[in-house]
Amino acid sequence: MRLHTMAVTAFGPFARTENVDFDQLFSAGVFLLKGVTGAGKTSVLDAVCFALYGTVPGHRPTTRLRSDHAPDTLRTRVELQFSVSGRRFKITRTPAQTYRSLRAKDGTATAQATAHLHERITHPDGTTAWEPVSAHIQETGTQVTTLLGLTKEQFCQVVLLPQGDFAKFLHASAGDRRALLSHLFTTHRFQDLQNWLAAHRNTLKADLQQAQGIIDHLSGRIEQAAGPHLTETTPLTETTPPPGTPHRTTLLPWTQNLLTRATAAFETARAAEAKADQAHQAAKAALATAVDLAGRQQRHREALARRTTLDGGREDNQHLRTRLEHARGAEHLRPLLAAVRTNADQLAKAKDAERDRRSLLDTAHTHATVPELEQAHQDLHAALGRLEALRPREERHTELAHRIATMDEKEKLAQEELDDTQEWLDSWPRTHAAATERITVLRGVADRIPQLAKDEDALAKQLEFAETRDALAAELDKATRTAARRGDQARAAQQKWLDLREQRLNGMAAELAGDLKDGRPCVVCGSPEHPSPARPSAQQPTRADEEKAAQAYEKAGKLHEAADRTRADLATRHAQATGAAGEEPVAELRTRLEQACTAHTEAQQEAADLVEAQQHLEELQTEHDRRTHQRAQAQKQVTEAQSRATTLRQEQQQIVRELEEARADAPTLEQRITTLTGTRDRLSDVIEYARRTAAVAARLADSTSTAHDSAAEAGFPTFEEAGDALQPPAAVQQWQKELEQWDKDDAAVTDLLSAPELVEAGQLPTAEPAVAQTVLTAAETAVKSATNNAHEAHTRVIELRHLTDELTPAEAALEGLRADHALADRLAEVVNGRSTANTLSMELEAYVLAGRLKEIVTAANTRLTAMTSERFQLVYSQEKEPGRGRAKAGLTLRILDNWTGLERETSTLSGGETFTTSLALALGLADVVTGEAGGRPLGVLFVDEGFGSLDEQSLTDVMDVLDQLRAGDRAVGVVSHVGDLSDRIPTQLHIRKERNGSTVHPVLAGA
Repeated sequence: MRLHTMAVTAFGPFARTENVDFDQLFSAGVFLLKGVTGAGKTSVLDAVCFALYGTVPGHRPTTRLRSDHAPDTLRTRVELQFSVSGRRFKITRTPAQTYRSLRAKDGTATAQATAHLHERITHPDGTTAWEPVSAHIQETGTQVTTLLGLTKEQFCQVVLLPQGDFAKFLHASAGDRRALLSHLFTTHRFQDLQNWLAAHRNTLKADLQQAQGIIDHLSGRIEQAAGPHLTETTPLTETTPPPGTPHRTTLLPWTQNLLTRATAAFETARAAEAKADQAHQAAKAALATAVDLAGRQQRHREALARRTTLDGGREDNQHLRTRLEHARGAEHLRPLLAAVRTNADQLAKAKDAERDRRSLLDTAHTHATVPELEQAHQDLHAALGRLEALRPREERHTELAHRIATMDEKEKLAQEELDDTQEWLDSWPRTHAAATERITVLRGVADRIPQLAKDEDALAKQLEFAETRDALAAELDKATRTAARRGDQARAAQQKWLDLREQRLNGMAAELAGDLKDGRPCVVCGSPEHPSPARPSAQQPTRADEEKAAQAYEKAGKLHEAADRTRADLATRHAQATGAAGEEPVAELRTRLEQACTAHTEAQQEAADLVEAQQHLEELQTEHDRRTHQRAQAQKQVTEAQSRATTLRQEQQQIVRELEEARADAPTLEQRITTLTGTRDRLSDVIEYARRTAAVAARLADSTSTAHDSAAEAGFPTFEEAGDALQPPAAVQQWQKELEQWDKDDAAVTDLLSAPELVEAGQLPTAEPAVAQTVLTAAETAVKSATNNAHEAHTRVIELRHLTDELTPAEAALEGLRADHALADRLAEVVNGRSTANTLSMELEAYVLAGRLKEIVTAANTRLTAMTSERFQLVYSQEKEPGRGRAKAGLTLRILDNWTGLERETSTLSGGETFTTSLALALGLADVVTGEAGGRPLGVLFVDEGFGSLDEQSLTDVMDVLDQLRAGDRAVGVVSHVGDLSDRIPTQLHIRKERNGSTVHPVLAGA
């Protein structure tokens, strides 16, 4: 991996865009990143890390990456070009940042972070272009990690050796060193394996306890299924511990013994059940015989009692037979007799109905004959025809009344519209004059608006210049006082320098005498002897005093010149502002500007009504024309309504006269027609009912004659006697059923009394079924008891056989779990360093990291021996750190001093020795991490600070090692402000800290 170019914009201390050409800097192999404290040397490395991974080294947030010096319109941005495995990429990132926005409610908006990755592709025609690879932050981060083969933490550890972090790894405790190595080499999987083994052991322990519980539960179920009788006669032996004890022997022999005894008990119970069943069947047969005899004896006694009852009712039965024969003889006369009764009832009802209808007629027609009633009905029908002919005239009368009312309403509405229109037209001259005058006034106001705007702008500019004038006046006064003070200070410094120079010149002989030595010629007279050299006075100034005073004078003069330039500049600006603003105070100008703004605003608001006023005048003119036409139409409608109403009223009066003559004494024609119609309908009813009465009387006479003749033929003297003999059909059927039932009962009793089984039962002793039932009950109780015993024995055998089947695999599973748990427990103890089998007492992850640490120490010692002239070597130790109790073993570092041959703690190294050792350790760590990450060559390394603690020889040794890195095709960037490095490393990148932000300036070797 090699860096090529980088452009940072508004990032950290850099206010604008700064470009760094790494190709030029790395061409010399080693370059120096130089600048004063706080200039932004480390920010260059932060920009590289941010471009690649979207964050900066350490745990600093990315929300504070934006430069406080950058203008609001410039967005923070970093662009880095780098190459990996012959492929060149360009990555551009921006962090989340806020910016001013007119659309946002609070005036600021937030731009989200972005990331874009491009690759330079060479096309077949030889042209190159940047092709996009990714435009998503997460995807870009994954791509960079894959390309470099390093995570951000690994990159910072092997490429950016960070400021102040050299000695952390060297002096870290075993636990802290383990955490760092675990993170760099991603050995968490070994810790995960330790945790999994511990969890697996606990899981197996729980499974083992559960399996043991199953065995205990099965043992209890076996004891419960066997019952107290079997368990007392077949107890567990001494070699079979009771349930619940660990590692007990198998329960199968005991269980199988119980099963054998339960099977034998079941066979015995089955034999007892069969014997009890035979006794039960015999008792049931005896009970059935006793019950049958008792039943036959009961039926024989009931038949004798029934015979006595039937013989007692024989006479009544004969009388009922005679009545049944008479009723059957009159049955065929039932329709004729019913017809006579029906016609008599109908005749009575018809006479009553006719009488009721005649009572509704007037006296003249109450006793009239049917022909007289028919003539009166015809007369009324003719009169109704004449009245019906007048119905259209009455409807016309109603229609005329409605139309007359409509005409009156139209006349009223038209007259109201005519009055309203005339009133509006009367006010037209005044309305037109007011609207015209309003437009004239608004046009005058609109003409004044441009001049008011000019006045407002002029006053605003004059107020701005006046405010500037007053602000500059205060600054000018302050600058004048400062320039005067600086002038006094410069003159005082000059006078002090001249006084010291004069005093030094006066005592120059003594100064020269101070350099005289016996035998050395005097620089003034040349004599090698100096018998009376001049002696300096107590206040004699030296050359250094004079030079210090001269420097103070020069500095004071520069400050005076700068203050005077500032005062002159402020004076010029103040004069310009005064010329533009005049002498008028700011308060008065602000009042005048407010008045001008108010006048301008009011004029604009008032002039805005001009268009509306013109539209209003046009609408008034249109309304005037419409009202004039409306008045003419309304006058025409009034005249037409009055004429039409007069014609309709004349026709209405003629119809009224015709209707009054036809109504007679009725209030309306409809009521007259209704009255005559009611009279006609009542006459029709009376005529109809009179005809019905005559018809019913004729039918009655015919039915009476027929019934008399038929009764005589049936043997009845009169049809009235035949009616008395006639019975309801239900009664006849009931008598028939009673007689038939008597005959059946008589025959049945005769049959029963002659049946052999009943005759035999009557001759036998009385049966006793209760005694037989008692015997059967006792037999049932015995058979139930035997059946229950057999069922319980059978159930016991089934349960014991089932539990034996469950116990066999359960005990096999328990033994397997015991073996698995023992193995998992041994492995967990070994990988956690708590087993005696682990002779190193090291956890698995610590053992793996110890191997990595050995590699790091080997790689570090290669450079450490060179940087310390083979004095120091790092030593890896498996011992625990002293005073740390159960601390992790195997990750301790010590230092071997080859001059003394003794090992000692790394904390005993001096500052320079610590830096050298830490640098060698960091370089070794970088080599091992690079190899672990895939072995991709890293063509760049940055070393941040620490060189100030080295003496000249140590610095030379360290630079030799860095030169060796360059020989290995790795470019090295040294971040430092140590002066000696400027002479040793000619290729440099200067970071200059300025008031408005830092800038970068490359200095190339030989340039």
